Amino acid sequence: MRRAFPYPVLAGDVNLRVEKVLADNTPLVLNLFSDVESVIALHSLKRDWKEVLINLVVRVDAQELAAGGWNNPSCLAVVRNRKTNVRLTFPLMEEETGVWRGDVELRRGEHLGRCEIDAWVVAEVGASTNRLIGRTQQRWSADFEAKQPTRQRSIKMVWKNFADHPFLMDFRDDPWMLDAEASEPVLYLNSAIDGFRAVLDGTSGAERKLVRDIMATQIASEAWTAMFNTALYSIHENEDGIAQWPGGWQEEVLRKMLPHVFPDLKPDESLAEVVSRRTSGEGGSDLHARIMHAATLASKKQKAVASTVRTLTRIENGGGSQ
Repeated sequence: MRRAFPYPVLAGDVNLRVEKVLADNTPLVLNLFSDVESVIALHSLKRDWKEVLINLVVRVDAQELAAGGWNNPSCLAVVRNRKTNVRLTFPLMEEETGVWRGDVELRRGEHLGRCEIDAWVVAEVGASTNRLIGRTQQRWSADFEAKQPTRQRSIKMVWKNFADHPFLMDFRDDPWMLDAEASEPVLYLNSAIDGFRAVLDGTSGAERKLVRDIMATQIASEAWTAMFNTALYSIHENEDGIAQWPGGWQEEVLRKMLPHVFPDLKPDESLAEVVSRRTSGEGGSDLHARIMHAATLASKKQKAVASTVRTLTRIENGGGSQ
């Protein structure tokens, strides 16, 4: 495994915390942003807003920062909105060694959907300025569509007759297909397959419910695999050859699954490792097995299979279903 950075970086965490959010100078209620989820829910603003001001503080280990092999460290808040292709930086003011504070401004004309808020600690390393020496492991998300401050999102599912859809026509006999090229992934279900919709939408009958549950789990597992593979090819490297988190739903998928793909590695190390395997072509079968395992955990397939087996055993023994 290669090193994530070719120069000294912070070993400790870079902690980003939102302390206050104001919409047009009116404070947002506390239960609309969450430290645990790192999400600000802004659905309540609807269209009646001009500017959102986010007050945040960034902290790193002061002793490590002072003893590192760099000079003049500083901190930037970085905002990115993939839908509008906006990327902005906001310098933060140093309060004391290892602590920076400042505001991020979100203007209505620049943002749709949601944007990501990151913190970068940069410094002079050798003869180079503005070298990235640390960043938050968990970005914040300002989500204009979220009613509650949570990252958990369901995949959009759409029933289509594949034979009548230009994108899906070549897959007309497939029961489902994931379109992971859009700004948000869409799972298409083939309404042309006789009885397919009745099985997935229906709830009556123990046997039908078993089929529905195991089929839904299989669909979810394949969707997670497809999303991971799409996210894998959205990773780019900077000029130093360092893998960069891609942002958006692709980053959310990677951060959810990579800890199961490489459980012994830190997030940035696992990102570098998966890019290294992709570009080198080595260990393809091992990586595929690891991705399948991570998709199994993400879709909760093992629980669904165990539950199905138990229920089938009860039915066969005359115990009915519960």
